[in-house]
Amino acid sequence: MLLLAVLCSCNYEDVEVREIKKLSIHRLDKSGIDFSAKLYVENPNGYRIVVSRSDADLYLANKHAGKAHLKEAVVVPARFRGEVEAHVRTDFDSGSLSLLPVIISSGLKRRVELRAAGDIRARSFLIGKKLSFDYSHEATF
Repeated sequence: MLLLAVLCSCNYEDVEVREIKKLSIHRLDKSGIDFSAKLYVENPNGYRIVVSRSDADLYLANKHAGKAHLKEAVVVPARFRGEVEAHVRTDFDSGSLSLLPVIISSGLKRRVELRAAGDIRARSFLIGKKLSFDYSHEATF
């Protein structure tokens, strides 16, 4: 009964991503892409939020590249307004030979249009929530 009272007293407000401050590609080759994103977020809750995993499709120059996965959990502190960093890895799908021109062009231009669409899993204590997103950004490296 006490646990139920504690859980009911927890008011959850959505954590908002206000802005993508910077998106950096660390590695782009024939097998995949590693990149990081600096996000300006606001967590109005009195407890931290942990984004533990993602299930997202990654597109390079509008071509499907593969599934994007968080390399490590992203922790948003309680009552926080500021930047957090997310590190992401995508291994290209088999048959991604169609991405070869995109990779070569991106390497020469030192930039590429990235789009990620899917879901993330966020949790605090025992309570979890699945959130959908769709984001595009021109990244440089």
